[in-house]
Amino acid sequence: MKANSHFSIHVTWAVKGAAVLLLLFHHLFFNSPGYVDRYEVSSVPLSWPVLNSLSYYAKICVSVFVFMTGYGMAVRMKTLDTKQRQKYTLSRFLKLESTIIFLYLFAILTTVLKPSSLLQYFKEGRLKGILLMVIDGLGLANFFDTVRLIGSWWYLSFAIFLIFLMPVMLKLYEQFGFSTVVLAAMISMFGIDETYAVGLYLFTFTLGIFLEESSMIPHIRTFCTTHSGLLKCLAVFLLMFIGCSLIRIRWGFYPWMNGLCALFLVLTLFTIVDLCGLRLIPLEILGKYSFPIYLTHSLIYDHYLTRIVYSPKNWILILAWMTVLCLGLAVALEALRKLIRWDRIRLWHLADL
Repeated sequence: MKANSHFSIHVTWAVKGAAVLLLLFHHLFFNSPGYVDRYEVSSVPLSWPVLNSLSYYAKICVSVFVFMTGYGMAVRMKTLDTKQRQKYTLSRFLKLESTIIFLYLFAILTTVLKPSSLLQYFKEGRLKGILLMVIDGLGLANFFDTVRLIGSWWYLSFAIFLIFLMPVMLKLYEQFGFSTVVLAAMISMFGIDETYAVGLYLFTFTLGIFLEESSMIPHIRTFCTTHSGLLKCLAVFLLMFIGCSLIRIRWGFYPWMNGLCALFLVLTLFTIVDLCGLRLIPLEILGKYSFPIYLTHSLIYDHYLTRIVYSPKNWILILAWMTVLCLGLAVALEALRKLIRWDRIRLWHLADL
């Protein structure tokens, strides 16, 4: 596979970093109206209706992560045969589980600060409580509609589902091409209730596969060899991202706009980072630690340090402060993970045997 047939790791990190900022913004100011009232948070220089609307829009972060899962797995699996794809799927699942379990154990240890949070597991007895903890610790709670220690961990079950869905969707795309994207768009909008994640994000996931399989990235590289071509691409991608975002905010069409917003955000950042050569270092750093930040940020703003998080009062300062806290915890946890050699445990490498 040629190096320029897909975008660089710097784009991947920048995209995930942008998604992390959207995630924090969404949870801090949309899902927490009680907090913003209690701690007298200021919306300056925005009005509260605008800030509320933007923080709701920021849920697009989920679409970005789904899109990158589709694209990233397509890059890795494109040249593999059926047996190799099965092996890669299992390997990807085990590596995801290694992170989920490690961070779940950390979250459980932190409950010494708030022991009552464990009681939700044991409302129907000790044995069932232990079973519920195992299910939650494997990231499967949303599959079984059981108790989650942290509400935002609903995405883990969907992420696992996407890993095993990927070989099927990739095979469909190889057989039917762009028709697969059209079918996914129709199913997403008209075939599945939007209350289910697959209804909201199937089109987005398929668009990620399309970006890799269509060879769009090398075509864009070719077109952008001139300065004028580069400026045209950047302008088009940025305007399309803004346009799709405005449609999503004003009229919804979530299953379609989720995917298109994610696509044009990725293409915009690809143009800036890879084609313009502008490194977005802060976003890249956040992107490198995006998964531990996602799994632990609720512990900071919702479980233990709420008053400290909202203490700066202004929403911009709160977002910046929360980002620093989350990144600091993620770096510390990754260092601990390396120190205890967690990733060397044989279980996570069964697919490699």
